[in-house]
Amino acid sequence: MNLIWNFAEVTNNPRWKGLTWAMLPLHASGVAACTYHFFYNPASLQFLVDTQAGLTLLGNTCVAIAAYRIAISNGWTLSELNPLPKSSTDPDGIISDSLAVMPLNTVESDATVASLAGKLLALTLVTSYVVKYGELGLDLPFSPNGFVGTAMICSVPALTTAYFLNKSKIENGEEGFTLPFLNSDGDDKPKMSMDDVKKYGVAGTVAYVLTELAFWAVAFPVASTALYQTSGHWPDVFNDPTDRATVLGFIFAGANIARLAVPLRFGVALALAPWVDENIISRLSGGGGEEEI
Repeated sequence: MNLIWNFAEVTNNPRWKGLTWAMLPLHASGVAACTYHFFYNPASLQFLVDTQAGLTLLGNTCVAIAAYRIAISNGWTLSELNPLPKSSTDPDGIISDSLAVMPLNTVESDATVASLAGKLLALTLVTSYVVKYGELGLDLPFSPNGFVGTAMICSVPALTTAYFLNKSKIENGEEGFTLPFLNSDGDDKPKMSMDDVKKYGVAGTVAYVLTELAFWAVAFPVASTALYQTSGHWPDVFNDPTDRATVLGFIFAGANIARLAVPLRFGVALALAPWVDENIISRLSGGGGEEEI
């Protein structure tokens, strides 16, 4: 998807970006299939198969429309569907098309073909091993849960959508939202980061720690409530491995979505830092607070 997006930039044809957006349902369809296999294809999660089929139909339709828009932008017409077109030759030879093929603006990559092939091979081997044997260390795959499955299907495409939406805003000259794990703009550094929190010294660090503790303190009750709503009983995380794995699955899925709110958590820490400096740091140090760096 990212390759197609970059191809739109190289060819200066934004219609290719529409193909990237059109592939999102297919991306979600693939995640649905992986989720179903993650739980070892249980009959209780048959709805994941139906969801995959629906997303595939939607994705194929969207991709067909996107391909049509690309073809139109390149001068293609419906008349070219005629199986018996009028001859376009004359005694002087083949008539040239009015639309000339423009050369691509290419940029030579720093990586060699061998290094790219090596990285691809290593990534494939490591990922295959982790997927095949890593989940055997969890109880979650052997305890089918519709809520967790739905969260897995929604979270990954949501992150992908956020990435391309942010990228589109920045390319259009708008101010995109910054995510620590996505490119914010031409700068590798997000506009709000831990460095901003550190400007408040110890008070900023303590404020950020308190913000994170508050976030994770809320995560467990929310996950427990979600399990209660889906199964009808509160989790016994100490004695029941199934409940423990399910709660961890809820928290994991929620944490992936919550990563989108990292800039917001930085902002909360910045807002909390003066209060921490005045009411905690100054009292512990016995002084008048800590000055900004």
